This record gives sequence, C-alpha cells and structure tokens, in this order.
Amino acid sequence: MTLKVSEQTELLSGQLRDIKKIFDEMVIPYRPELWRYCYHITGSPWDAEDLVQDTLLKAFSSLSHLWQPINPKGYLFKIASTTWIDQCRKMKLKLEPIETTYELPSYEDHYIGEIEDAFAHLVTTLAPRQRVALLLADVFSFKLKEVAEIVGANEGTVKALLHRARKKLKEAKESNKESKNDEITSEQKELISNYMAAFNRRDPEGIAKLLEHNVRTDIVHIAQELGKEVVVKHSLTDWANDPVDMKAELHHLWGRPTIVQVAFANGDRAVYNLNRLDWENGKIVAIKDYYFCPELLRAAANQLMMKVFPRKYTLQ
Repeated sequence: MTLKVSEQTELLSGQLRDIKKIFDEMVIPYRPELWRYCYHITGSPWDAEDLVQDTLLKAFSSLSHLWQPINPKGYLFKIASTTWIDQCRKMKLKLEPIETTYELPSYEDHYIGEIEDAFAHLVTTLAPRQRVALLLADVFSFKLKEVAEIVGANEGTVKALLHRARKKLKEAKESNKESKNDEITSEQKELISNYMAAFNRRDPEGIAKLLEHNVRTDIVHIAQELGKEVVVKHSLTDWANDPVDMKAELHHLWGRPTIVQVAFANGDRAVYNLNRLDWENGKIVAIKDYYFCPELLRAAANQLMMKVFPRKYTLQ
C-alpha cells in the first residue's frame, strides 16, 4: 500500500527527529564554547543564540553531503564564522581589503585578557574577517592552519588579518556607551501586562486568547509549533502543568523587552526561562522560548544579578 504524501512526510519527520537526537548529543561537548565564540563575534547574547541556532541547523542539514571525516569543533566554528560573515555582507558591513606582507609579532599571555576587556569596543572597530581570525587564534587557540581553513583563506592572508586586528585592538579605547533599549508603545505595554497577568494567574486560557490564529512558537534548538491549536495543545499545556512556582517579569535585556520567568532556587530568585514576543494587531504572532539555552539563561541571570535554574540542551 502506497503511503500518502502527508503520511510519508510524517514518517520522515519522525525518523529525522530520532537522527537529530543523536546529533544533538554529539555536539553537546562543543556547545558552551560555540556559544561563547558566537557571543564574541556578534557582540550580543541574543544574536549569539540566533547564530548558534543557525549553525547547528546548517551543520545537521549538511551532514548528508559530507563524504569525509570531520573535526566536529572545527566544523561548527567554520559554519558559525561563514554564516556570520555572510550576514555581515548582506548588511553591507565593511570587509576590508587584505595585504599579505606582514610577519606576526609575538605577544604576551596577558594579551588574551585585553581581548576580553576591550571587546565591546572591538566589535565596533574590527572588520568581520579580522574579528573572526583574532578570536579563533587568540581566544579559542586554533592553530594558524586551522584558522585559514575556517576563514577560507591562505595562511598569509590570516597573518595579515591578525596583524591588523591586533594593531587595532592595542589602539582601542574602552567605550562606556550604554546599549539603547527598544522602545515599547503604550499599546504594547498593555498587551504585555495582560500576558503577564494571565501568566502569573497560571491561566492558559487567558494566554490562549492573546494568541493569533497562525501564531508560531520557536522552542529554540528543540521544536517549532505552528498555529494556535498546536501551541495550546503542547507548550502551553506543558507550562500549565509545570510544578515549579514561577512568575513573569518584564525586563530590558541587552536592549530588548523580555519576559523573564523567575522562580526560587534554594531560597534565592533565579531565572527559570526567557520569552520574547512579537505582536500584530493586538495579538501574539510569534513566541521565542529559550528554555533549552543554558548559556543565554546564565548570561541573563548574571545581567539581572540572580541565580539560574540548571538546564540541559535536549529533552530528557
């Protein structure tokens, strides 16, 4: 009996989910360092999480096209680097021409600390390829040959990139500029207030009334739910049945309004989850749920001076 296309799709989806579970477990050892790298090259925890998500999706989808053994860490860092550089090109960020006549100077161990301390300024002063090369070589300890493979350039070009980046870094002045918060309209404030009120009553029906019919929920790294019926049946029901006593608070995190779910861990306030909402015509049209993003949750907790609930990368 021939299966219908919809049945074939459902069968294939199930098989791919099983394979992706294996992939997700395989990359767990590299996730913390990958997130840190993405944070450094983007300069934003939100953009870092987006880049990690894009990187893992591309890495998984391209596996079937590979016919040779790979170094998983280098493979992930290469995808992250090329993805980010491509994004910069699309946004028309400056990609400077390269001279290849430089010899690499030696530098002291404390130079790595300079990179960490000056990075807020570094983000705004270095061209994308310089930034990538500098971080790979000087922060994440990739060898020159490995950096060249990841960047897609020869070693002479990488030496030039590093020379320029190190020179600019040493000239960089610390910047004290504060990040600018996205403004919230009075209408959005009312909508968010209604959402948090329903959340804090643990009222799934109240939240469901705020959802647009074609709402999309992105449970980052785990699943996507398309449509109000699916969202209510799955993630909203799971939240309603969660035994943890949590409350929703509105905070501006790295410039963006964020619903922070706060609970208590050993008597202290702790970040339990983060949600970001998109609205249109008085309804929620998109939800981003960061429950399975340990590094982002930890960064938020540090920003808010709270503890954080321990999180894993995958469904158990």
